[in-house]
Amino acid sequence: MKSKRTRTKKKLGLAGLVLVWGFVILIMGIVGTVIGMTDYTDHTETTEATVSERDVEVNYDDDGDRTGEDVTIYVDYTAEGSDYTGVVLNGLNTDDYQEGRDLTVAYAPDEPGHVVTPESTEEGAYDFALHMGLVGIAVGLVMTAAGGGMWFLQKRNKLPV
Repeated sequence: MKSKRTRTKKKLGLAGLVLVWGFVILIMGIVGTVIGMTDYTDHTETTEATVSERDVEVNYDDDGDRTGEDVTIYVDYTAEGSDYTGVVLNGLNTDDYQEGRDLTVAYAPDEPGHVVTPESTEEGAYDFALHMGLVGIAVGLVMTAAGGGMWFLQKRNKLPV
């Protein structure tokens, strides 16, 4: 006679839930902080450009439901006496531009092949992301420490599950 083994699922519990969410918030905070440290203030030169291509990649989840889209804008322009074609437009609000539209772009004098939107060059343009990222890191660390402490106490049978 064969014995049947059944798998039992362990519940994550409150400690595990706090620990997992702490890690998630911590990672989001790190990403926000990295984005917030973006600095394009050295992009002091501007030139007129034309949107040559608007590439839209639609994202779907496993069920086939649309979850969003990634938009990449390519521009053509002349800077420092050279023509640039098909250069990716970086910075804030790049999704707003359609093919054929004329716009002003900013670039650093020593790097004319890298362009951004003019609003990205303003002092403090990414401060909100930086501050929210720092808050996320602080909250994530506290939650991770609390979840880890709760998990430790549960394992030592000092805290009910």
